[in-house]
Amino acid sequence: MSRRRRALGAVAPACLALALAVRVAAPAAGDVVIKQGSVEGRAYRLYVPVALVQSDGDQPARPLVIALHGCWQTPEDFVTTTRLAEAADRRGLLVVVPAQGRRDNPSRCWNWFVHEEPARGRGEIRQILAIVADVQRHYPVARERTIVIGFSAGGYMAVNLACAAPDVVSGVGVASGGPYRCGLGALGALNCMRGQGLDGEAAAAACRVTMGRQARPLRASLWQGADDPVVNASSLKALAAMFVRVDGAGAGTAEASGAVVHRDAAGRPMVQAWLIEGMGHAWSGGDARGTHAYPSGPSTTDAMLDFLLGRE
Repeated sequence: MSRRRRALGAVAPACLALALAVRVAAPAAGDVVIKQGSVEGRAYRLYVPVALVQSDGDQPARPLVIALHGCWQTPEDFVTTTRLAEAADRRGLLVVVPAQGRRDNPSRCWNWFVHEEPARGRGEIRQILAIVADVQRHYPVARERTIVIGFSAGGYMAVNLACAAPDVVSGVGVASGGPYRCGLGALGALNCMRGQGLDGEAAAAACRVTMGRQARPLRASLWQGADDPVVNASSLKALAAMFVRVDGAGAGTAEASGAVVHRDAAGRPMVQAWLIEGMGHAWSGGDARGTHAYPSGPSTTDAMLDFLLGRE
């Protein structure tokens, strides 16, 4: 194995140390058509509501969810865990799930920690954006309602994508992730996930530099297990501080739902942070047929989509 592949694989135990039993995911539920595609060598799965596929006339533009899985997971597994196919059917969404393969990372982790700046013109960010553009060419996508969500390594990569392409995504949902550029290289990634050297303000400044002239506030829905042994719970505070700074939001207020919500000067909710007591490295409210699910918690998927797509 090459030195580079060993370095990329070194973060696998931390990205998904809880992969005690990686199960074969059950088929995703929901009345959707599942399409497979590939752009620039990057495979993806697209979940399309049947009503949209069967329509002969013009359809209204649909929200698009870019979903990024965690280490060891596949698109099918992630969709099962998150119940995203059901959400696509019920809400009339398009859901695209890019796939990370072993050729790019031995543990199928997104390489969010590479030393190179995660700019939109190269690497995995460029490939993900090319997939989004491909979906936009073939389906009516509401470009102002395109969001990215991710779990673990996919959550860190979702933050990278939001900072690199704020003109493409209007909101970001992160479960078990951390602030922008908090760790570089395999060792830096491990330290970041352990909660070392977290700095929300520095991450916000770096994110705004990457955004450049396209800089704008982004809604963020952030989730973390209080007992997560892979990504330290302090990551939630740093990640929230980063987006609060990027959005110019104020102090947070605890809501009856259990989330802490930060609002901008106009009173609009911009950042919500959920710390789930008793949960480890998992997706709250997830389907137990998938991996890394915490079925007894509040639904991350529904709360994220409500918040990021403007229902709150």
